[in-house]
Amino acid sequence: MNYFKIFSLGNGESEVEELKFNLSKKDFIKGTPSFPMADLGNANALKVACVPNGWDGGWHSTPVLQWVVTLSGAAEMQVSSGKVIKLVRGVSVLLTDTTGKGHHTTVVGNEDWCSMVISI
Repeated sequence: MNYFKIFSLGNGESEVEELKFNLSKKDFIKGTPSFPMADLGNANALKVACVPNGWDGGWHSTPVLQWVVTLSGAAEMQVSSGKVIKLVRGVSVLLTDTTGKGHHTTVVGNEDWCSMVISI
């Protein structure tokens, strides 16, 4: 299972990489078989956002370190290297580009882009 990470480079530009969740078997529910999980740390805030179709956020950095998990609809995030990732249902992105140029987000398709936003 993979996720994307958007981050700032030393020169202020941004980049994206695809990484694998570090899954390992955990005993999570007493009395049931263990299953793979990844510890992603603690959350500071949990929100659901529905951004209208056609929205264009321009270039911006993330205001806080956060996970964005797409629930419905679709968006694209472009980094300054020109790479574009498409965020559709189930796709996760870790935003760490709190400085520099940031990323360019646009909502694509005919429906709103709804996501769970988890500040860390």
